[in-house]
Amino acid sequence: MPHITCQAIVLRHADYREHDRMLTLFSPTLGRVEALCRGCKKIGSPLLACSEWFAFGEYVLYTGKGRMTVVSCQMNESFFALRHDYDRLKYATYMLSVCEAMAQPNEPNLHLFTLLIRSLSRLCFQERDEKAVTAAFLLHAAAISGYQPRLSHCVKCGRRLEEKEIRHFDAVDGGLVCPECSEMMDRLLSLSPRENAWMRDVLVVGIDKTLCPEGDAPGALLAAFLEERLEKPIRRKGLF
Repeated sequence: MPHITCQAIVLRHADYREHDRMLTLFSPTLGRVEALCRGCKKIGSPLLACSEWFAFGEYVLYTGKGRMTVVSCQMNESFFALRHDYDRLKYATYMLSVCEAMAQPNEPNLHLFTLLIRSLSRLCFQERDEKAVTAAFLLHAAAISGYQPRLSHCVKCGRRLEEKEIRHFDAVDGGLVCPECSEMMDRLLSLSPRENAWMRDVLVVGIDKTLCPEGDAPGALLAAFLEERLEKPIRRKGLF
C-alpha cells in the first residue's frame, strides 16, 4: 500500500532545502521512521505544527521511490507547554533522545511508545518533579527492553542483600553488588537504600502511586545504566 496511516510522535527534525524538513518519527506500529515533510516551513502550511518536536498525532505517510513522505496529520497533542519551562523541556528532549536510540525501524514497540506519551504528559500537565518523572521513564524503558535491574540480590554472588548492605550498583551487569564483591571492583556506582527502595516500588506500582519521596529517584544512575545497556552515550549535560 503506498499510503500508511499510523500514530506517531516527532523525535527530531532537520531542515531540508528551503521549506522542507526531515522528520524522525516514532510509531508504535512502525518503530522509528524517517519521513520527508514537504513545504512545512512555508507560512500558513498545515504541516508546520506536525513537524515540530513532540508533535503527536495520526500521520498519513506516502511510500514511494524508497522514501516516506508526510501527506497529512491529525494532531492529538503538541505538548506546547513544555516550551515555557526550560528545565522540563530539557528532560523531555532527553526522553526523545532515549527513544530514538531504543526504537528500531520496522520494529513495533507499543509499550515504549505508551511510556513516552505518558511521561511527557506528566511533565507537561502535572506538577511532578521532572527528575523523578524522567528517572521513572528510564527505569521502565529498561524493563520494557529486557534490562530490568536486579534490586534484591548481588549480581555477582547471588546473595540476597539486607537494606543496610545496599551501597553499590553495577551498571555493566545491571544490579546490586554486595559489600564483599564490591571490594574486588572499581566500576561501581553509589546507591542508597532509599534510592533502591524507590526503584523497587516504582517498578511495581508506578510513579503515580508510589509513596516514596521524589527526591529518592536515582536519575543519574539510571541514565548511566541504560546507556551501558544501549552501548551508546546519550547527551544529558546539566540533567540530574
